[in-house]
Amino acid sequence: MTTPTEHTRLPEALEGRHALSRIAERVLARWPEHGDFLAVRFGGCEEEHLGFCESVARSVLAIAGDELDRCADGYRWTCERMLEEDYHFQLTGEYRYRTFQEVLDGIGLDAAYMARYTDGLLLSQLFWVNQTRALHRYVTDFLATVREGDTLLEVGPGHGLLLALAAERAGARVTGWDVSEGSIACTREALARLGHTARLHRQDLRTAPATKRFDHVVASELLEHVDEPEAALRRLRDLVRPGGRLFVNIPVNSPAPDHINLWRTPEEVTAYVRDAGLEVLTEAVFPMTGCTEDEARANASTLSCVLICRP
Repeated sequence: MTTPTEHTRLPEALEGRHALSRIAERVLARWPEHGDFLAVRFGGCEEEHLGFCESVARSVLAIAGDELDRCADGYRWTCERMLEEDYHFQLTGEYRYRTFQEVLDGIGLDAAYMARYTDGLLLSQLFWVNQTRALHRYVTDFLATVREGDTLLEVGPGHGLLLALAAERAGARVTGWDVSEGSIACTREALARLGHTARLHRQDLRTAPATKRFDHVVASELLEHVDEPEAALRRLRDLVRPGGRLFVNIPVNSPAPDHINLWRTPEEVTAYVRDAGLEVLTEAVFPMTGCTEDEARANASTLSCVLICRP
């Protein structure tokens, strides 16, 4: 029988990684049973990946500020909601809701709900390996080409981590759009804690001015949430200037409380992006923690599909 001390022991891979260890300790203090998951998550990781995790953890700590324990609680709460949705998905083969209105009628998405959800998703960038590897690709393959004076837009910046990483690029002019004032406030606070600023606006993607164009556009885990995702992707395409690029991260077989659009294979995602009139420059697929890509495909488990595209 596993004892509480065995549950709460930090994975050996986190030794000497002070920011990552601090966050993991606070999570395990509230959820000791999660220790087994973290051992799998960080076991066998290459040094480069662990170094990237540590750098991201420092940003996460800055964003969390004095509310790290609250974020740890939000992470456990978010994982529990995801497990509920995964149980429904495994039983039915479908997501629970099909439209955004059904989500609102079902769970409400009020300010308190979204605050806990956002906290949980912030920590998931470290603790769900597919999220971390997608974020690494965003930094190394997408942000690496942002030049001084370039403009970058993220639609749906949420917890603000991706937008903050973009704001670190010297001379980049960074903008964030969201339909929710509450989400914009959350993003603004996160950027401020990291010492960054951005142009943040309440803006519905569907009604954005047709004359707006950016050098770089980011839509990370956005399209699974929106009604008429095909139209949304075409609108994102039209926001990219000639010669610019679009970063898209779309999860496959990824049940969540507010996911309404289901893609079942990475090939479906690639076809969907190309059908919107985009050229795929690079693509990558990252399986969820504890799975190989083949296992995730066979078991209809989550895969993060990252594509860098241009019109």
